[in-house]
Amino acid sequence: MLADLPAGGGPGEAGLLAGALGCGEPEVAVRDGAVLARRLVRPCGGLARPGGGVPWRLEAAAGDGSPGGLALVPCPQAAGPLAAGQVRVAVRAAGLNFRDVLISLGMYPGAAVLGSEIAGVVTQTGPGVTGLVPGDRVLGIAEGGFGPVAVTDARLLTLIPARWPVAAAAAVPVAFATAWYGLVDVAAARPGQRLLVHAATGGVGMAAVTIARFLGLEVFATASPGKHGLLAEMGFDAAHIASSRDAGFEGQFLAVTGGAGMDIVLNALAGELTDASLRLLPRGGVLAEMGKSDVRDAAQVAAGHPGVAYRPFDLAQAGPGRLGEILARVTGLLASGELEAAPVACWDVRRAPEALGFMSQARHTGKVVLVIPPDPAAAREPGAVLVTGGTGMLGGLVAGHLARSGRAAGLVLASRQGPAAAGAAALAADLAGAGAAVWVAACDTGDRAALAALLGQVTAHGPLTGVVHAAGVLDDGVITSLTAGRVEAVMRPKADAAWYLHELTAGMDLESFVLFSSAAAVFGSPGQGNYAAGNAFLDGLAAARRAAGLAGQSLAWGLWAGAGVMTGHLGAGDLDRISRGGMTALGQREGLALLDAAAAREEALLVPARLDPAAMRARAGTAELPPLLRGLAGVPLRPAAAAGPGAGAAGGLRGQLAGLGEADRDKVLADLVRVHAAAVLGHASAEAVEPGQAFKELGFDSLTAVELRNRLAAAAGLRLPATLVFDHPTPAAVAGFLRAELTPEAADTTVSIFAELDQVESSLSIIATDSETRETITRRLQILLSNWVKVQDAAEPRAASIEFQSATRGEIFDFLDKELGSS
Repeated sequence: MLADLPAGGGPGEAGLLAGALGCGEPEVAVRDGAVLARRLVRPCGGLARPGGGVPWRLEAAAGDGSPGGLALVPCPQAAGPLAAGQVRVAVRAAGLNFRDVLISLGMYPGAAVLGSEIAGVVTQTGPGVTGLVPGDRVLGIAEGGFGPVAVTDARLLTLIPARWPVAAAAAVPVAFATAWYGLVDVAAARPGQRLLVHAATGGVGMAAVTIARFLGLEVFATASPGKHGLLAEMGFDAAHIASSRDAGFEGQFLAVTGGAGMDIVLNALAGELTDASLRLLPRGGVLAEMGKSDVRDAAQVAAGHPGVAYRPFDLAQAGPGRLGEILARVTGLLASGELEAAPVACWDVRRAPEALGFMSQARHTGKVVLVIPPDPAAAREPGAVLVTGGTGMLGGLVAGHLARSGRAAGLVLASRQGPAAAGAAALAADLAGAGAAVWVAACDTGDRAALAALLGQVTAHGPLTGVVHAAGVLDDGVITSLTAGRVEAVMRPKADAAWYLHELTAGMDLESFVLFSSAAAVFGSPGQGNYAAGNAFLDGLAAARRAAGLAGQSLAWGLWAGAGVMTGHLGAGDLDRISRGGMTALGQREGLALLDAAAAREEALLVPARLDPAAMRARAGTAELPPLLRGLAGVPLRPAAAAGPGAGAAGGLRGQLAGLGEADRDKVLADLVRVHAAAVLGHASAEAVEPGQAFKELGFDSLTAVELRNRLAAAAGLRLPATLVFDHPTPAAVAGFLRAELTPEAADTTVSIFAELDQVESSLSIIATDSETRETITRRLQILLSNWVKVQDAAEPRAASIEFQSATRGEIFDFLDKELGSS
């Protein structure tokens, strides 16, 4: 068994590994308290883009209340006429903020649209716009930015520095503009002052730290204890670090400063933590309130804390003109290296539920960015595509397909022999006949200098919009026969060339970066240790590029029909062995169709191959079927996993329970809770959730508790209290609560009550009487409601501790955090 353990793992990981030994898996990874194994599955799960060429954007389904309730919906208004001063932008990436998480959970007050910061290319300018023209790469503020098209005020945009990746640009606007405005405009920070930044490992917090150091301030920081290591990496020593979970930072920082405290506090906390922050300004100063979850009266603060200016602020208060100035300023400082950019983690927008779930669990540091794939209906004009191994069988097939489909205006076919390769002249003539400009170049792409020179020549004549890395060399042999030279011979054209292509094109804003990998890396072909390793590197590189917001996809091809240079050595016995393994050769038309299908997918790694399900099913249940193929062979899932997150949805749960015995009823509800809890936490199976384990121990915090409540409410068709997880602190306890709510007897009573309320509502809507009678009816209804509230308070005393329908966002999170102790 090959085991992948996290760095610095403790006894828990070792215990999990010990339990996994003997499970029959050749490879496992231990992560976050779970043992993971590899499976080959059919691509699925990404959000579907609307068709018809209409602009779309990411929206939260009304009433869903979970990151899973997101959809890409048509947004025709993005294509409407531009007003004076407006600009239309083809969005390539958009920053994700905590506000978006709240919207997705149904917890943001009032109507709100997902997405507020973008990076992309100007496609059209409205009347009166100066300083921007179509084709400019820009970053800035725009409502509804999680889609391919956004319209915004031109003053809210600034140019992206040359060679900046769009994902890095999308991480700038909100975080850096908020931090700059809060420190410079609101707090009027001056060199030599002391600043306390709360929540310093978030996007705004990290931006505030680097801006404050640029301004010459001494910076102190708080964060949850689990992120203190990151603060140390940011250059903070122990004296300047404290926890954001309790008020201990007050005494600690007063002691460190000899009682002088701070001059400025950039606040994102609430309650007693805000009180402690105010006391950290004993000589007066400014508390710049950006969280606003516990807004105070400025006059009262001044009376209780002489000399302290309490200043809550919104970024919108700056106005479009000032915001544009701030964006231009911080972007210039980032480009020059005077400010340090925060780390960025990227997801394709079609994986937005995963990204929002990741952020809601506070697993991120810095910024999370959603990458917007090119819209096929509004894609930019095709440019040149570089194909390595372009004169080989696969390279030539792909080049011809790109030319005939119109996806490449020019083709650069690079290979060691270049024009001297067999068939190169005929291939070039064929491509030219299809309407593409063709250049066949001799280049060792494993030589960085040679590749850089080639790319320089290409881009001098126009933009490079795509790369297909199809080059490769075989030198098969068992592990004991491999020498350093034989490994180098395979790695150089495959892995080295891929890395150089990655480095040298990182700032080119490519639409596609396709790496031709091999199923040898996925399945582990005997006698191909060097080749499998080289292709595995490509698979990892594609994933790394996607995480950085760059185009990247690795295609681990199965066998192609036809004897090419790299497969001509295979004999009948070799082909028969591969076929018995469940794989048969791809025809050329099939292979090219799979190439097109892969281009429409968001996964970083795909395995385009012709598999034989019948052959795999025949080996199911035997040691001959590799674990990797069990899912495709139809090996049934365990009952808990097969139930799926929506097992109880569609209003059928009451009826399902009514037909079950007591034990079966309990099991259905327990499985329902465990499946949804596992989904919220990102576990692959409900078995990771123990029925009797406390939600807090399972890893739930404020936001994930709300998401679980929302999921169960939708699945059960019930209106559940926001305090569900706190009132019933284990999955078993929640299942018991659901059982009490969903018993047939309770259902009958509820139906009767609702019918009576419907009748009252109908009568009230048509009644026409005098004012005295209306007042009498109003008093009776008020008395009835008051008595009902008293009954509910007596039955559920904890639910009365906060009224969630009228509470502010700050009150909700203050309550949830205190109940659960989230980080």
